[in-house]
Amino acid sequence: MATNKKEPKTASAPAPPAAGLVFFREILGQDRVVSHLKTAIRQGRLAHAYLFLGPAGVGKASVARALAAALNCAQPTEDGDACGTCASCRRLAAGTHPDFLVVSPPESKAQISIDQIRDLRRLTEYPPLGEGWRVALIKPAEALSVQKDEAANALLKTLEEPPERHLLVLTALGEADLLPTIVSRCHKLALTPLPRDLIEQALASRRGLPRTQAALVAALSGGSLGRALSLDPAELKRQRDQVLADLDRLHRGPVSGVLEWAQPLAKNRPDLENFLLLAQLWYRDLLLTHFQAPAGLLAHQDLRPALDQGQAAGSPAAWFAHLAALGAAQRQLQANLNPELTLDILGLRLQRQGSPHVRD
Repeated sequence: MATNKKEPKTASAPAPPAAGLVFFREILGQDRVVSHLKTAIRQGRLAHAYLFLGPAGVGKASVARALAAALNCAQPTEDGDACGTCASCRRLAAGTHPDFLVVSPPESKAQISIDQIRDLRRLTEYPPLGEGWRVALIKPAEALSVQKDEAANALLKTLEEPPERHLLVLTALGEADLLPTIVSRCHKLALTPLPRDLIEQALASRRGLPRTQAALVAALSGGSLGRALSLDPAELKRQRDQVLADLDRLHRGPVSGVLEWAQPLAKNRPDLENFLLLAQLWYRDLLLTHFQAPAGLLAHQDLRPALDQGQAAGSPAAWFAHLAALGAAQRQLQANLNPELTLDILGLRLQRQGSPHVRD
């Protein structure tokens, strides 16, 4: 339980948060999680520690920030969101709130050290400086499992005996790399990949992208708004055009062209992964066009004439075969098979099956 003693000035604290106030109402695509947390606040049934699970960029840290804002807001809205104007909200916006802490690996480090967790534990011996809650965001929680689990084990005592008005929020991609004792002491909430239409809307509103560009970026985001916002639409279009040119040459060229194509691509893993993703999107769009799906579902909305051209020269059977070959290549690369050999086999399969591509 918290005491009335004052926090000493010499206490070593975790790093302050980066500036930024987040509202529950701004969280995209995670209505179930947001509703659960609002209800828990309203009913006074918050867990002492949460583990937010989900892919990178789907909003785990943003939900934690919105939760901290709501718990410390002096004038919350009727539905339990932060007001955005009180002193607490202004401090969160400025990144100077004393009761919101972020524990992450130091710059150039891969792990959260045991000293960081000890500093956090010492801080929890004292009550929050404000009238609300002290919220500590620990991300990524996978970084706790390094150094023979020392940092993770050091956190267990705080998880077992949580102080009053203290809340820990851990974020992770999944449970596999976490100590079971950590997972068992947290209330788990799973955040899901965002629907593509939500990402398209966010790209239009936040970056001003036209619909055709937003569609391609959203299709390559994997349901991650963070990834979508980091992608360069112009560079994606350049890569997409190169992929389609490569597919065309593979189909029309000699067998020796496969080896010439595979060798340089195998040495550049990011370009290789983008090739596989963009090529799959192309064959997917050919199938959607063939079966007369709504144009809004297409990733390559700006290439509709080329897709129509492809319909006249190919068949669904060939496109399904290409998708299978590309998927097999992805799995082989994930299993650490030789990239050049994998691409040689992929190129020969694509060439043997034949398929329409974009002609210049």
